[in-house]
Amino acid sequence: MGASPGVYVFKRNGRVAYVGRSDSDVAARESQSFNQADYDLTTTIYETPSAREAYRKECRLFHRHDPIDNEVHPRVPAGSKWRCPVNGCPWS
Repeated sequence: MGASPGVYVFKRNGRVAYVGRSDSDVAARESQSFNQADYDLTTTIYETPSAREAYRKECRLFHRHDPIDNEVHPRVPAGSKWRCPVNGCPWS
């Protein structure tokens, strides 16, 4: 896997506990984040063709799973005016 934007999902006891994103290198970001908490050993990584698609995927997974370790809605990258793709979200 090369450096690319994407989203990663950590589970704890089989339940989605955290959804994260990198706008440039998802594998490196996932590796950093994994060591910061107690998660199951299996991580799901979704590579995306762009940072925008990574943001959109992260939003969808965040809303679908309501992960306990995500305290806030995914952040929009600085300087962008992207909106959450999930209908009814205050960020959409």
